[in-house]
Amino acid sequence: MSRKIAQFAVSIVAVCGLILLAAQFVVYIVDQRELAVVMRFGEPVRSQSRPGMYFKTPFIETVRKFPSTLQFWGDDPAELLPDLPTKDDKKIEIVPWAVWRISDPIAFVKRMRTLENAENRVAQFARGAIRDVITVYDLEDLVRSTNREMKMAQLEFDEESMTMLQEALPDAELMVAAPKSKGLVGRQAILAKINAVAHESLETKEGAEAGDNRGIELVDVGISRIDFVDSVRQTTFKRWIAEREAISTLNIKEGEERKQEILNKTNAEIEKIQGEGQREASEMRGRADAEVIKRYADAIGEVGDFYTFVRTLEAYEKSIDQSTELILTTDNGFLKQLQVIGEAAPAQ
Repeated sequence: MSRKIAQFAVSIVAVCGLILLAAQFVVYIVDQRELAVVMRFGEPVRSQSRPGMYFKTPFIETVRKFPSTLQFWGDDPAELLPDLPTKDDKKIEIVPWAVWRISDPIAFVKRMRTLENAENRVAQFARGAIRDVITVYDLEDLVRSTNREMKMAQLEFDEESMTMLQEALPDAELMVAAPKSKGLVGRQAILAKINAVAHESLETKEGAEAGDNRGIELVDVGISRIDFVDSVRQTTFKRWIAEREAISTLNIKEGEERKQEILNKTNAEIEKIQGEGQREASEMRGRADAEVIKRYADAIGEVGDFYTFVRTLEAYEKSIDQSTELILTTDNGFLKQLQVIGEAAPAQ
């Protein structure tokens, strides 16, 4: 009995194995990130975009799966577009990118066959659109994020500064004044134009024959980097350096002039203050000298002959000693005090 049960179990397992083995030729599963195309003798006959389990004819039909998610191309230095001329003859380098997806799986398999082929076509449309659009706009429109009018400060260079700029940049045009107003575009509008041209190229005769569907959709096309070519970059750097140096020279010159004006004004103020101080000092000294003279005069007037007497005695002390001989007339004032002393001697 147990032997029959074992044989039955083995039979069940064998049948299940055969069913599972056969299922892979009959059933296929599509997840939420996939698109499936059923191929019959190498030609697509139907597609499935919804997740689930589906059936196919064994040995006759095969299934190819593709991503249903957005695909990204570009943003790689290897995809660089070199030497693109702008409308104002500036040579630039651009690194493009594009986002695309499979919109019609059957048409995709018929025309593109593989993801690599589709990516190459997307790159072709993106590059072509960027080339066509870039050449009709100036560089300033490509690097500006808005279309508002840019106001530049007007700089007035003297002859010396302008000569220095021209010597540093003999072949460059110096922008020292505000540019004239013109119709401005801005980078966002240019990117929108690039997208429109790329979509048109994909959908019209430029990209596909009339009525032909490639099964792909361009979601977005953009630019990840814009740069000058080496020669223009060096010239631009030299120009910027020269302009900054000229502005620096101008600022230094204006600063020196302002410094000199301040020094001159300060010196004039100092001289004025010193002059007023000297005048006031002279007036004070004059008043003091006058007061001293007045007081001397008052003192002389008050003491009278006593002052004359004292001063005469001082003169005697300085000019007369034991060996001094004086020859004077009797009415000389210098002898007056001696005469007084001589008259007073007998009284002692």
